[in-house]
Amino acid sequence: MAGSRSKHGVKLQTRREWLAVSVAATASQPMTLAGAEDAMVLIPEGPFLMGTTAAEAALLARKYRYHASWLAGEAPQRKIELAAFQIDKYPVTNRDYAAFVSATGYTPPRHWSGSEPPAGILEHPVTFVNRADANAYAKWAGKRLPASAEWEKAARGADGRLFPWGRDFDPEACQYDAGAAGPPAGTAPAGSHPRGRSPYGVMDMAGNVAEWCDDGPGPGSAYLKGGCWLSASPLMLRCAALGMSGFDNNRLDYIGFRCVKGE
Repeated sequence: MAGSRSKHGVKLQTRREWLAVSVAATASQPMTLAGAEDAMVLIPEGPFLMGTTAAEAALLARKYRYHASWLAGEAPQRKIELAAFQIDKYPVTNRDYAAFVSATGYTPPRHWSGSEPPAGILEHPVTFVNRADANAYAKWAGKRLPASAEWEKAARGADGRLFPWGRDFDPEACQYDAGAAGPPAGTAPAGSHPRGRSPYGVMDMAGNVAEWCDDGPGPGSAYLKGGCWLSASPLMLRCAALGMSGFDNNRLDYIGFRCVKGE
């Protein structure tokens, strides 16, 4: 990916160029778990079960006291064949996004202090980014946003499980609103819930932040997957859930993203 120039004629660095300049300056600093550059997981070629059967949707709606229409977009459950691809092991963090802002001059999220994120949230998933912002970062990084099918396979594997870790909800496996048990005050550092890893070892695919996908239910909208720190019901934290999907120009404190590589 060659560098480009802004409207002012200033050369904008690609991610590769930025890394070449910055690695020497940061070599003496410890690499954090979530900040490890280019940490990606290979998702193998092959089929997986996407969506939810009508019978299971009815059971889940009764169990979690939702109207069945909340799950309508997940039916029918179908077997999907996907080519191999790589997906970010962690959601894009504020530290990652700061590198993008520094290299390109892109407008930072509104809750930052100017062009720098607050030190206390460097390793937290970046938020207040809409789908266009996420796409701009992905292009700079030489990646793209995942299709919802890719995201779901990376989260649930090939056995049709409900959650990344299995069929039963585990409150210790994700950052969500636990209500009286202690609702989280916001996002957690990426990778804070190792019990929530997917069958492929992908982290934070339930709770913390809902994640932009590259497709959606209609023009101007996008699928959001994974639930978030505000999700109080396990129904919304399932791998197949689509209930948070909406307008792709939303910049909110519970929406983030991760990227993929592959055709």
